[in-house]
Amino acid sequence: MQAILNSLNERQQEAVCVVDRPVLVLAGAGSGKTRVLTHRLAYLIEVCGVHPGAILAMTFTNKAAGEMNARVEKLLNRDTRGMWLGTFHSLCARILRRESVAAGLDSDFSIYDAADQLALLRQVIRDQEISERQFPPRQVRSRISSEKSRMVDPVTFAGRAGSFYEQQVARIYRQYQSALQQNNAVDFDDLLMLTVRVFSEEPEVLARYRNRFEHCLIDEYQDTNRPQYLFARLLAEEHGRIFVVGDDDQSIYAWRGADLGNILNFERDFPDACVIRLEQNYRSSQVILDAGNAVIRNNLGRKGKELWTNRDRGEPIQLFRCSDEVDEAQRIALELKRLRTQYSYGQIAVLYRTNAQSRALEDGLRYRAIPYVIVGGVRFYERQEVKDVLAYLRLIVNPSDSISLYRIVNTPRRGIGQTSLERLDSFATGEGIAPYEALSRADSVDGLTARAKMAMGEFHGMIDGFRNRLEEEPAHLLASRVVQETGYLRTLEDLTPAETISRSENVQELLVAIEEFVQRSDTPWLSAFLREVALVTDVDQWRGEADAVTLMTLHSAKGLEFPAVFIAGLEEGLFPILRDRDDPAAEEAAVEEERRLFYVGVTRAQALLHLTCAQQRRRYGGATVNAESRFLREIPDGLIVRGDTVRSGRPTAKPSKRPNEAGSFPVVAGAAVREDSPASEPMNEPNDRDPFPMEAGAAVLHPTWGRGHVLDRTGSGPDTKLTVCFQNGSKKKVVVRFAGLKPG
Repeated sequence: MQAILNSLNERQQEAVCVVDRPVLVLAGAGSGKTRVLTHRLAYLIEVCGVHPGAILAMTFTNKAAGEMNARVEKLLNRDTRGMWLGTFHSLCARILRRESVAAGLDSDFSIYDAADQLALLRQVIRDQEISERQFPPRQVRSRISSEKSRMVDPVTFAGRAGSFYEQQVARIYRQYQSALQQNNAVDFDDLLMLTVRVFSEEPEVLARYRNRFEHCLIDEYQDTNRPQYLFARLLAEEHGRIFVVGDDDQSIYAWRGADLGNILNFERDFPDACVIRLEQNYRSSQVILDAGNAVIRNNLGRKGKELWTNRDRGEPIQLFRCSDEVDEAQRIALELKRLRTQYSYGQIAVLYRTNAQSRALEDGLRYRAIPYVIVGGVRFYERQEVKDVLAYLRLIVNPSDSISLYRIVNTPRRGIGQTSLERLDSFATGEGIAPYEALSRADSVDGLTARAKMAMGEFHGMIDGFRNRLEEEPAHLLASRVVQETGYLRTLEDLTPAETISRSENVQELLVAIEEFVQRSDTPWLSAFLREVALVTDVDQWRGEADAVTLMTLHSAKGLEFPAVFIAGLEEGLFPILRDRDDPAAEEAAVEEERRLFYVGVTRAQALLHLTCAQQRRRYGGATVNAESRFLREIPDGLIVRGDTVRSGRPTAKPSKRPNEAGSFPVVAGAAVREDSPASEPMNEPNDRDPFPMEAGAAVLHPTWGRGHVLDRTGSGPDTKLTVCFQNGSKKKVVVRFAGLKPG
């Protein structure tokens, strides 16, 4: 027994050893919850003599289940064969295979993945003669999944359907379930829902599993949805030997069906429950923990706990107030360079609220030649929707680009199928012309339908119309016209609502990037922008590097830790994201979830935490002036250095001060460092102390174009423009603030 308990602190030992009643372990961030779970399993088997086959342990990922099992076997120095340890879905699938008759299935039923579900839904929608455009299958799938996560079956949903949209979805839902049954198949939501239904409707089946599983353990209980909650409660409510571990302050998946009430109401469900708080943190400094404690204390829907550590108090949190998202990215890049003396790039993470934010951050890091990797996402210029729009733009500039042509000629769908494209390609090859030119001669292509010929001609005419504007409209206006007139955004409607929003934001962010290019360039045409993008993406060789800064969304960061963390974009409307809501209670619940997400971000940091916000953030067609995030105002002054920087000089720290009552802050540019920090380089602004004035004749080094020398300089300040001749013979006009030039 001592071998199992020796490495645990007092509260962890208590959690492991209470075995005769329901136990709720409120495990704060970095408090060792996985250790408690694995030692609990080992304790039950080794000390209490529980047979592994009498234990049911539920996790949310196969990886977590595998790691937990390996740790238990290492503790016991033997295998744990017979223990039911796995994800909710895998365990429910196992039960349904055994109880297939009660579930109305054959035991060899299929489990449909996302692609299978979409294919079946498209078939159902077509059979019901419902418009896919009005009822995109991905959105319908998302709605059905949402209803299933609340245990709402087709009949119940139909009874509640009020609007025409809901009535049609109810029709689809009913036929979709019927089609699943005809195919002897279930989807992932059904694995949970059907198991709960079998337990509820077949007392003998439930009794058999209750008798089998003497102990039920659940990880990440705050993330359980309604079916998972009912599954666990049905099994454990009679004997009460249920052990759940979770953190109500890290519940960030309400949009995925997670119900915070499951953990908040545990003591109501099990009145004799023992609640144990794990508050000793083994990850972060006390300053970081105090900040997290102060912020999360503003949430009303929580059980309450205060994290503490035996580690050093640590350095103050740094807040960098920036003028816009470009300035923010430059500030972060400069800080990353400065921190290189303390940390490797691989020890640093930059976290953000939405995927669209990564574009400016990626640009900032690239200009400073800082390696980075994107975790849980895709680099901005590699995202499907961004590449689609770029393909349109490339085809407009270069109609011989057949790769771009074939990528978007039927996006959105125009009735030009693969067979038609193959015939077009054969015709072009035979005539010795480019496929784009062949489009204008579609009437001469054998085997094409009248519809395909018309669609090809219309597409060619549309692209020609854009080409006629190449020397008339600046790149950002032409690109905006392309997005609007091609109807590209329609292709995103066949996604889940969240995906539609995210991908649409990425398209808008691309338009912002083009607008920024026009503002800083002497050549505002589309061809010049595409040349720059090609250089940026072609030389980007950092994928897979070990020593690279990690970029990821805050949701992706859950469960991870880094010595140094940046959280970007702390502004009202972005973080917290504010949606128009008619229901004040729903709005408050949404803000509390956003606050929990910020708490998750803060508690990823071990030693150093930097926060950034921008006074204005560009959206295509203009800029929004943003108030500072309320979360920043909730951090006590003694824990944070709130500073401003000015582009035209070196960063300077100012005494901590609160923003005004509206939450806004002074109009400034740049960022801040502590007074005792080494002075970081100015934002490329020449001054008397600048060792690299970049006058005519100065030797320079660019991370992409190599060595060169300055031919001419115009303007002053951060928007100084240089004409540089590089060794490869090319001449480039660049803006100092964006160029990433170094002394050569």
